[in-house]
Amino acid sequence: MSPPHGRGSDSRPLHAPAASGGILAVPGFDALPALVEANRRRLNSSDVRIGGIPLRELRQRARSEVGAPSDGPLLLAGHQPELSHPGVWVKNFALNGLARKLRGTPLNLIVDNDTVKSTFLRVPAFANDPASVHLEQIRFDAIAGEVPYEGREVVDSDLFRSFPERVGAIAGNWGFEPLLPQVWRQGQNIGELFSAMRQECERAWGCESLELPVSRLTRTEAFRIFAGHILADLPRFGASYNAAIRDYRRRNRVRSANHPAPELAPGEAPFWIQGNGRRERATADSDVCQLRPRALTLTLFARLCLGDFFIHGIGGGKYDEVTDAIIRDYFGIEPPAYQVLTATLHLPLPAFPGTADDVRRLRGIIRDLHWNPQRHLNGADRSDARALRQAADRIDLAADEPPRSDRRGRREWFHRLRELTAALRPLVQSDVPVAEAALERAEADARANAILQRRDYSWVLFPETVLRPFLQKFLTA
Repeated sequence: MSPPHGRGSDSRPLHAPAASGGILAVPGFDALPALVEANRRRLNSSDVRIGGIPLRELRQRARSEVGAPSDGPLLLAGHQPELSHPGVWVKNFALNGLARKLRGTPLNLIVDNDTVKSTFLRVPAFANDPASVHLEQIRFDAIAGEVPYEGREVVDSDLFRSFPERVGAIAGNWGFEPLLPQVWRQGQNIGELFSAMRQECERAWGCESLELPVSRLTRTEAFRIFAGHILADLPRFGASYNAAIRDYRRRNRVRSANHPAPELAPGEAPFWIQGNGRRERATADSDVCQLRPRALTLTLFARLCLGDFFIHGIGGGKYDEVTDAIIRDYFGIEPPAYQVLTATLHLPLPAFPGTADDVRRLRGIIRDLHWNPQRHLNGADRSDARALRQAADRIDLAADEPPRSDRRGRREWFHRLRELTAALRPLVQSDVPVAEAALERAEADARANAILQRRDYSWVLFPETVLRPFLQKFLTA
């Protein structure tokens, strides 16, 4: 990692923590104050002009329009207004904690221009045995196509109203009370409802930030200047945009045409046109008043024209490698640093004794019983002189492997090794079904635990007694 620039210059693979309570923060929290200050100096001293306006002036206008104070750093995070898992939610608390440390302003962008991808939550269900463990998909609303959150109203009010009760019927044997029935609210717009539930908990738990839906951000003059600049210079910007995506795919060996984002077709702009509850692809002739940013364009504007530092999750952090390349190539400046932050918190559900480590260990034992029976002779076998002699011969022979150049010697060695192994196998044959039965139990337990210990369960399924202290740790990280 390059110290001056933080995550923006680090392309190492990022992986979410496996253990409950684990945290991934790249760069670490101690490095952030210096990175924030470096970002501010770089962005506010740049001679880049956007829409004919110096970048410093555009940034001041953007801050004013979103209601942020003119002094102190403006720190950003953002996510869709969905019922996300705690690993996503930690960004809001870390953002608030960093703002306190630096006497800055935390601003959470509610990405309500993204579409609602699903209308259900995955809920673990189980009884007393591992075979009973499975996932239930509990709907909170009817399917209505991929409509953006900003225009997504509740379709089936009865289904929405009864959601906590239906989840509660599954969670009755969990041993704790989920937050869901306490926070669930009725209303019209799903994105606004989900955001209100989250914000209510944040305020009660000491985390208060400015909140701004992207649909409102796009109404600011600063955003429209930025969007108009891109539309007016679309061929050059589009070339930089596509080159950055292709370079990302090459470096990461990605074959998908949609990852990390589709390339722009000739004449296509990196925005959506929002109207009548549906999205269409924008062009150079599109009305800037109807534009909504795509993922890369949103973080490009947020990091370059609005904030001083951005806290991403793993997905956003990887995609912003592309944004960094666009900033370097198109705007000609070194991109501001950002942090990638996520965490893992498991539901406090009971676990079965068998683990993935047990499965690997037992599979190794079964293989070893077949190929190295001499290692598993029991007491009775060890009193058999013939068995002991064969085991010793097997050990000595394995240690005396002929060189690869001695083909004939290696053939003879291999045949003798196979003969001794076959002669010893009957002595441990009774151990095989015992090990196989233990493996079957461990595999069933591990499969059940993999469901019970998923990291992507929504925060509304957790008890406050577990979730609240975990999140509040990030206020002082």
